[in-house]
Amino acid sequence: MRATRMFGCRLRWLAWCSALVLAAAGNVKIQSAVDVSGWARQARCDPDLVLPVMLSLKNRNMQQLGDEVRAVSSPSSPRYGQHLKLAEIEAMTGPGKAAQESVRSWLVAAGIEASASRWGDRFEFRARVRQIEEAFSTTVHHFSDGTTSVPQAGDLHVPDDVATSIAAVFGLHGVPLRRPRVAVDGLFPAKVTPDLLLRTYNITGAPEVRRGSKNKRAVAEFQGEYTKQDDLTSFFKQYVPSAKEGDDIYTCVGDRCEPENEQEHIGVEAMLDIEYIMGPAPGIKSEVWFYKGMSFCTDMKNWTAAILDHDDPPLVFSISYGVQGNITLDQRQGCSMQLLANIEDDFAKIAARGVSLIFSSGDDGSGGTFLLRAKLWPSWPASSAYVTAVGATQFISGSAGPEQAVRRFGSGGGFDWTVPLQPWQEDAVSGYLARKDAGLPHDGDYNRAGRATPDVAALGLGYQVVVNKQTQSVGGTSASAPLFASLVSLLNEARLQQGKSALGFLNPLIYEMGKASRGFRDVTVGNNRKTGDDTPTREGYSCTEGWDAVTGFGTPNFQDMLKYVQDLPSGFRSEIIV
Repeated sequence: MRATRMFGCRLRWLAWCSALVLAAAGNVKIQSAVDVSGWARQARCDPDLVLPVMLSLKNRNMQQLGDEVRAVSSPSSPRYGQHLKLAEIEAMTGPGKAAQESVRSWLVAAGIEASASRWGDRFEFRARVRQIEEAFSTTVHHFSDGTTSVPQAGDLHVPDDVATSIAAVFGLHGVPLRRPRVAVDGLFPAKVTPDLLLRTYNITGAPEVRRGSKNKRAVAEFQGEYTKQDDLTSFFKQYVPSAKEGDDIYTCVGDRCEPENEQEHIGVEAMLDIEYIMGPAPGIKSEVWFYKGMSFCTDMKNWTAAILDHDDPPLVFSISYGVQGNITLDQRQGCSMQLLANIEDDFAKIAARGVSLIFSSGDDGSGGTFLLRAKLWPSWPASSAYVTAVGATQFISGSAGPEQAVRRFGSGGGFDWTVPLQPWQEDAVSGYLARKDAGLPHDGDYNRAGRATPDVAALGLGYQVVVNKQTQSVGGTSASAPLFASLVSLLNEARLQQGKSALGFLNPLIYEMGKASRGFRDVTVGNNRKTGDDTPTREGYSCTEGWDAVTGFGTPNFQDMLKYVQDLPSGFRSEIIV
């Protein structure tokens, strides 16, 4: 009996191997396996293990969409504020019925039941490893960094007539994000609270928030960074005494936001995000979009897809996640060029909708090393063409007055090697590159023609954060980003009360304001020749007058920003511009 069972297993194994060989015939590779530093391949995955997979289909007319984004986001454009509707975006960029049917038929033939997205731009399914291996002519193994194990597929193949329709496959490649943290713990005299931020950035003059309006804002959290309502309520009692009843309440979107067992923990970064997007501007509806997954680029895609599926998403998001380095060539976090390109497409669609994405610019300065010259990379997604990157500052002395680039770590900034310099920043960046005091790296170590970051900056040290009923002093660009997003939500509130559109994609506006010396206080002291652990680096960038690759245009002067945006066109499509 035992011999019969073994013989039967061998037969099934041979049949399965034959199926893989046959499936590979006529197939083409659409996505390469990843070899992430620090992660070693382990045993083959159980054939019955079920994995979630997302197939993103190729978009059309993305250059045209980019033109549309600039038209509705540039204050000098007669179409400013006239953001596109979801149906208009998908009509322009959607893959088309032929592509959808090609992929659907292939999945059905593979025995996989998949659901199409609302707009037909992707298919999602849960399948056993044996099905995935057969469908993609691949193998799936466990990969481990010594503490965490994640399933990873090899190269992915599909029939050539299907390959022309697939942009990226999410869920089969990627590892958790290694995310450094900066905790200050009293190293600097300034204890940053909502009240100090109100005074520092002149946050006055805005109309009283109308509770119950359509204005919403959110933070996005990933990989087990849980929030806790009790801690947020305690934070409001200590630091936001003017708040009204209910101002401290947030809504959870996506996966469960709060921990339920001893293995799940309240995240310092998560509490920093929600406390400082809400605290400086109480009363605006706030959400936590939480995704528990453990693959950085897949998490990003799940989040962007959810925004694009949503009928009424928040008008501004703050995100304190990113990877510094050549994320695709070095396969940082298991991301490939296909995955990044597809997420970038989503960022463009989100910008066209009129949603502001605010990313921290990173805490590793220019990305340089201590002794040797190196190719300098900024943090992604902060270096995306369709998001706003926020750097970090500190007071030159005490707890008030002029600011300089943060000294405890390097405020992330520089020039991307894959995303080109954007039209709205060409003048500002060319002026910086021509300055003798910019302290630029050696030619060849940075890309003068790349997307330049950050765009703006704000205080990034000494934030008082309530976590597990205790107050901690926390720093990082993950502090300055939610603060800036909070101010954007307040600017949106003012425009909405005027009957005007939300600000949407911010960068064309920011660079127009900066050119006119409006809305920001220039930061001219400091540099970012430092890593996240306070180690000096050989190369980096210096603060200068005007825009620079350390603090952007500087820190916000809210009252001046408010006056500027209130005078912009309404954004109504029926408005005649003369």
